Amino acid sequence: MERRIIEIPDRIIRQLKKAHYGVYHHSTVELCHWTKKSLKNESDCYKKVFYGIDTHRCVEFSPAGMMCHMKCIFCWRPMEFMKKIHLSPDEVDDPKSLMDGILKERRRLLSGYPGNPKVDKEKLKEALEPTHYAISLSGEPTLYPYLPELIKYLRSLPKTRS
Repeated sequence: MERRIIEIPDRIIRQLKKAHYGVYHHSTVELCHWTKKSLKNESDCYKKVFYGIDTHRCVEFSPAGMMCHMKCIFCWRPMEFMKKIHLSPDEVDDPKSLMDGILKERRRLLSGYPGNPKVDKEKLKEALEPTHYAISLSGEPTLYPYLPELIKYLRSLPKTRS
């Protein structure tokens, strides 16, 4: 039997891409506000200040991009997009495939930055080799059935610091 990997619907992908998200099957990635500022040497996020994490090398992503079952009243995410509330192991990417796709999307999001004269070229080069992963972009990451394996995989990468 052929595996069928779940994907975010095309109409939602179009809206996410307008908002400068990268989408890979059921996962999403974004260059956060602080990453963009750091690449231009304008500012860093609290993770740099308190924990020494290089802001420009942080990947903010979710393995369950637009999937959540919580419906929290204070959530700013569009609940009408959150249709899928269960991810079974046979319909999701394994951790390595997921991260290969996410990092490819991140490189695509960074691809326009070399032409910006305000961007620190050394930081941009470093941004292509992440050292920190924030699994918190959108959706509910704990729905991803391989979350423990994903974290172990990320920690096994040679450049990962946190």
